Amino acid sequence: MDKNLPDKWIRKAIFDAFNGTIVDGKTINVFDSRQSADDIAVNNAYVLMASQSNNVNETKSGDYYVSTIRLEVIVFYNSTGNHGSRLLADNIIDELRSALNPQISLDLASGRNVISQNFNFVNDVVTPSVNKSIFRKILDLTFTID
Repeated sequence: MDKNLPDKWIRKAIFDAFNGTIVDGKTINVFDSRQSADDIAVNNAYVLMASQSNNVNETKSGDYYVSTIRLEVIVFYNSTGNHGSRLLADNIIDELRSALNPQISLDLASGRNVISQNFNFVNDVVTPSVNKSIFRKILDLTFTID
């Protein structure tokens, strides 16, 4: 395939579609691989663009990418008093799905088009520790891109 990987264009489209969204009165930011210390001091919830993978499918009519990005909604509460619940994480993932549906468009500079987009919601992950409770909701977003 002659075209570069679509990874940076996918991350940009997701960031543009969702970063700064207000959910339950909280500003939800999107980060590429890790959140900032400044943000974690203020907000207890964010979206992480975790991992990406690509496959090239070659057909008679042309080549295309099947590209997947894992989005993790992370909400944490200090373990003193109320340990929180998954409700905020549920509400964030619903808003994230809405922001990404109908399918996203990639920047014109990418020279690519999203042909199809599929959502796959992976099992929740709950991590209790001595000083925090962490709730994660995971969305694998798969694109077919020409």
